[in-house]
Order: sequence, then structure tokens, then C-alpha cells
Amino acid sequence: MSTTPTPAAPPRLTLRALPLSARLTLTAFLISVGLGYLAALTQLHFQHASAGSLLPTVDDAARVYHGNTAKDGKPKSKIEILLEADESLKFNGSGQMRTAFTTNSSGWKSELKRRTKSAEGNAEKAEKELRTERDGERQAILAWIRAGASKEAYEKDSFALPAGQEKLTVTEDFVEAGPPRTVKIKTILDERCKRCHEENAEAEKYPLTKFEQIEPYTKVEEKADAGSGGMSLNKLAQTTHVHLLGFSVLYGFTGLIFAFSSYPGPLRAVLSPLPLVAQVLEISCWWLARLDPVFAQVIVIGGGIVALGLLLHIVLSIFDMYGVIGKSLWGLVLLAAMGGGFFAKTQYLDPFLAKEKAPAAAAPDKH
Repeated sequence: MSTTPTPAAPPRLTLRALPLSARLTLTAFLISVGLGYLAALTQLHFQHASAGSLLPTVDDAARVYHGNTAKDGKPKSKIEILLEADESLKFNGSGQMRTAFTTNSSGWKSELKRRTKSAEGNAEKAEKELRTERDGERQAILAWIRAGASKEAYEKDSFALPAGQEKLTVTEDFVEAGPPRTVKIKTILDERCKRCHEENAEAEKYPLTKFEQIEPYTKVEEKADAGSGGMSLNKLAQTTHVHLLGFSVLYGFTGLIFAFSSYPGPLRAVLSPLPLVAQVLEISCWWLARLDPVFAQVIVIGGGIVALGLLLHIVLSIFDMYGVIGKSLWGLVLLAAMGGGFFAKTQYLDPFLAKEKAPAAAAPDKH
């Protein structure tokens, strides 16, 4: 009685077995993905990290996704949050706009220089006086919002300061002595906000040139189950869509490449889908953080796992594609990259972060 031999399983296709042209193409792709991810981290720093921090911290993540509430527990409007936020935060729509009245305002340096000259060279006195006036402008805007953000007061460019703030120190050009003493709300907003929020300006996507454009940002977003001032549902949905579709394609490709490496099966089974799984966990916590800021911790951890998984995909896959000579060359490239990274960190990155943090540390506390 004869038995039919079981056919041998075909050899598994691995990266090393691919033609050189295919391996070089995959190598270039993986390196490009790595550089693109570094660019994404750079954007993340400028968009959400506190001044002086390389990447967003847990507190930054909580602020971005959960938002803030007032000390009495009442939610705030978007403009209130941005105008009351600490000056150490980034000057953007998810950080602060407080410095739109001071160091980021038009002509701040020239006005400070002029006043220093008038104060007989006493720069400290001149800056204190100028900051007091500019802070008065900021407080006047907040008072107008808290009084209901009247369209009539805006269009007439005349807002009567409420009881307790009648003697608020405001830049002379923006005040009418009265009685009653009024502030030129529209003029202040035009002077401090319009130049960046009009057509062809830096923040033209968020125009603030007329009342109908400003009004939505003066309204409180009532959330019984979330903080105030966090990322809006519209933007959160848009960001989720972009990340899940765009980055998933990249992580899917890098994971598939690693899946065809010659490393042990259990290792490939864990590492290949790791960035994809971690990304879903991280993005889920963007939404959950609206309910409770404790999920901000998972956002930071999840982001770190995504970065580690992608790094392993790139480094280990390229090592697996080549023989001794190729591995040696790739090792030299990695050593050169590490050396260049260390040089860039000490010579450029650390001084940049220190310089970025310095103005915020020097700014007086006005909370």
C-alpha cells in the first residue's frame, strides 16, 4: 500500500529574495515615510506643544482635547479661553492669543522703543506702562463678551465699561471719555486681530473682519459632559478622518513590508500591526478626552507606541533586505543620522527651545 507524500510547502517570500531594484525602492519608501513622520512631529510641536517643550505633554493633550473651564466651573467662549491663556502657550488657535495685544502685536517693538526714550531710557518702566494699557484693551474685549457681545456696541464702536471697570487703563486712542466712558471695541479688534484674520493673511481661514465672523467665537459651547474650549467636534471629526485614512495607509504599507521580513513569526505578528492598533487607541482617546482629561495620558502613550512601532518597521525592515555589505552600510547611515541628530539637538534644537521658553518665563503673571 503506497502513500502519497505530502507536498512540501512553498518557500516563504522574504524581503531578501526580492530583486535589488525592488529592495532599493522599498528602502527609499521607508526612509521617506520616516522623514515625513519627523515633519509631522515638527508640526505637532508648533501646533500643540507648550513653549519650550519638544512635543505636547499630558497637560497639553488635556488642554487641546478636553479644554478648560473657569474656576467656578462655568464654561467659557473660545475668545475668552484664548485671551486668558498663559503666554507660555503657542500663539495659535489652540494655544493663546493673549500676546496679540503685546509681543505679537503690530508695532510693539517700535512703540516700546519710543516709550523707553520718553522715559529717559527706563525700559522696565516703559514696558510696564505699555503692558498695562494693552492688558486694559484685552480686559475690555473680555468685558464686552461677558456682557453679551452686543452687535450694536460693536458696530457703533462704543462699549460702556461695566461697573467696577470704568477706570480701566486702556490705550488712549481706543477710549472716549464720555460720560459714560466707552471703549472702541471694533477698533481694538481690528487693530489686534484683523491683520492676521483677513483675506490673504496668515489666519485667513478664520476671518475676524466683521461681527458675524466674530460672534460664533464669543458664544459659550455648552457641554454637560465635556470641558470648554477643547477641539471642536467639527475639527475633531476632520482630524480623525485625515489620520485614520492617511496615516493608516502608510502604517499598513510599512507593516506589510515588515511582515515579509525573515524575523520570527511571533515578532512579526506583534510588530506588523502595532502602529495601526496604537493609532486607533490614541484617536479613540481624542474623543474620550472630551469627557474626561484622564484619557490625555493614553493619548501621549499611544502616540509614543505609534512612533516606536514605525521606527522598528523602518530600521528592522531595511536591515533585513540586504546582506553583510548592505547591513554595514545601513548601520553607518544610522550612526551618521544619530550623530547628526545629536549635533542638531545641542547646536540648534536646545537653544531654539530655550529661546522659545524665555519670553514666557519673563512675562509677568497676570492671572
